[in-house]
Amino acid sequence: MTLDRNSKNFSFLGQIGILLGLIGGGLLVGSVISAGVWIGMTGRSVFSMESDLQNPKYYNAFLIMQAISTLFMFFLPVIVFAKICYKDAYRFLGFKTSFNYKQVLWVVVILALTFPLSGALAELTKIIPIPKNWEIKFKAMEAARESQEAAIININSFYKYAMSMLIIGVLPGIFEEVLFRGGIQNIFTRWTKNPWVAIIATSIIFSIIHLSYYGFFVRFALGIILGLVFYYSGSLWLAIILHFLYNGLQVTALYVLNLKPDMPASKDIEQNFPAWAGVIALALIVYAFKKLRDLSTEEREKFVYEE
Repeated sequence: MTLDRNSKNFSFLGQIGILLGLIGGGLLVGSVISAGVWIGMTGRSVFSMESDLQNPKYYNAFLIMQAISTLFMFFLPVIVFAKICYKDAYRFLGFKTSFNYKQVLWVVVILALTFPLSGALAELTKIIPIPKNWEIKFKAMEAARESQEAAIININSFYKYAMSMLIIGVLPGIFEEVLFRGGIQNIFTRWTKNPWVAIIATSIIFSIIHLSYYGFFVRFALGIILGLVFYYSGSLWLAIILHFLYNGLQVTALYVLNLKPDMPASKDIEQNFPAWAGVIALALIVYAFKKLRDLSTEEREKFVYEE
């Protein structure tokens, strides 16, 4: 997946520096705009935002802030970076690589297998021994994160379902894949000449940025799967489809569960899978990726990725 003829000959360290600078600028601009939106929509101070986010009446403001912050931090910096460093930005990012319906079907199969694998990894994380002071700190961080997410958990109307599907399903599926697979993994693949190093490094960053120890291995595994989908197919759209469906299924599960008040809502539908289910799922994922790789070969030959 190298495209040197498309490059404007920036060094890889230079590319990383440009991307990090743009992300930092996007974070700053996005934070300022988000704060303005929050004040304008709620009339509340940004200093009371942490507690106000748990108030359902600020639901719309919270979702719009989420969209703005991820747009400026994840999406726009990578688009600008690609236009600066490459002649055809969208070709570099993987938007122009074609794919077919058979590849999409195998991506859906991989998605279905991701949930038992993730559930087994979540259970494994709970039993890994860690120092007591670390456990206290990690559980406090997890509680704070869950408290902040409380505002979006109660998806109890079709309007909230549609809004949540857009903000939690569609936009992160696009924005995060543009940054992590189209941007970071692409750079690392070209730099190291080793796709596995690039995929693993990107997946670690992808998981760390979510700030959850108990979800680290789950998101790391998801990052590996998304990275392999992108690497084997060359198409960012397939990674976006998988990411959207992964998030969208969880949003849908929350909506369905909230329609049944006697059933407790859970944000993660992959919880509580036993270890043996994860092992079987992993074996089947390996097979599914072999099929996806074989199907992708013909499509990828339409695009030249060579030094």
